[in-house]
Amino acid sequence: MSHPWPDSDIALLKEVYELQCTSRMNAIYYGRRLEALQKEAFIMEVTTAITASGSGVAALALWNQGAGQAAWQALALVAAIVAVVKPLRAPGKRIEVFTRQQQGYHANYFAMKKLAFSIRQAGLVTDDHRKRFDTVYDRHVQLNTEDENSPDEEIRKSAQEAVRKELPPAEFWWPPDPPAPAPPDPPLPALTDARGSVPAGQPEQAGAQA
Repeated sequence: MSHPWPDSDIALLKEVYELQCTSRMNAIYYGRRLEALQKEAFIMEVTTAITASGSGVAALALWNQGAGQAAWQALALVAAIVAVVKPLRAPGKRIEVFTRQQQGYHANYFAMKKLAFSIRQAGLVTDDHRKRFDTVYDRHVQLNTEDENSPDEEIRKSAQEAVRKELPPAEFWWPPDPPAPAPPDPPLPALTDARGSVPAGQPEQAGAQA
């Protein structure tokens, strides 16, 4: 008969599930932030390159005529703004940080997924499982120190919703409840008085024979 799991083991499983969900959410979040930032950095680089005096585009004659001249002036204004904003935005450094965060949380997600599978296979929580959880949790704390101070709420909520659909609690493995004990056998009937066992139809003797 299987025995109920200790509260400490159930608590660890809950922490494994929560950390798995959190890691997955953060990996999705930083993946989307990284994609948006890379597009932003690309546009900045292209704008700066086009308006550079030595570029072939800047030498085209069409920029000196009518609408072309107005478009070139607008593009030059944008490039000037980009030149001021780019050092403040520091897209290169942020891309490096977002890449590290996305990869770190992604690694934690798979580590928790592997740990949950290992616990299920073993049928119990071992000291090795606890050490592995502590290692991943410490890495999670370290990643938190480099998280954005003001995260994009829209992207964060979208990542949370994606995790709710991808990792619902019902699909996470939990130890089965122990089977209910079998009902006890009904008690044996009480022994009857031997004096009441006279066969029917025979008169009861008044006393014992000498």
